[in-house]
Amino acid sequence: MSFWVIGDRNDGAVLDAYPRNGPDGWRYLESHLLSLEFPTDAVMGFSPSFPDRRKVYDFVASILDIRIVSERVRCMVLEMAPNDVEFLPVTLVDHQREVVSREHFIMNVLTRREVIDLERSDVRMGSVLKTEIGRVRKLVLKENLEPGGPKVFRPMHLRVNTMIDETVHEALAGAGLTGCSFFPANGWNGKGT
Repeated sequence: MSFWVIGDRNDGAVLDAYPRNGPDGWRYLESHLLSLEFPTDAVMGFSPSFPDRRKVYDFVASILDIRIVSERVRCMVLEMAPNDVEFLPVTLVDHQREVVSREHFIMNVLTRREVIDLERSDVRMGSVLKTEIGRVRKLVLKENLEPGGPKVFRPMHLRVNTMIDETVHEALAGAGLTGCSFFPANGWNGKGT
């Protein structure tokens, strides 16, 4: 059984603020349903710190530790892992506040999974959240993981990253999606996301 880390660093637009009137930012990392309190008119704007970054991809880069994805990604993930995620609709606006997409979503990952072997991994735990990994040099996954379980998840101890199983990876990697990369989780050095 193999898992992959989703990376969304790209040369496109960068988002740097959560939608107004929505949940506090830390709540997107808690793996809880947020749709009932999410605003119906949620807007996310391009970061003024990156004025030349204007392209909109299937995966939109952010500094927020969340995934912002297109309708294409939403449809694919819902087909394979409907209980693992919820998609919160957002309107994307450019630096001049002009609408550039009404078909993007925050992919709120609802599941966590125990896959990391903390003893064999080369990681440093966070200084504030001591049960969460603050830095990865080399990630080692547990051996003999049980089959089944969530296909899209945030790993225990590494909630700022999203992992996918091999079936979701094959589908997403083969779909020609833009703005994303995938890294094998076992041996991952913490770079590229």
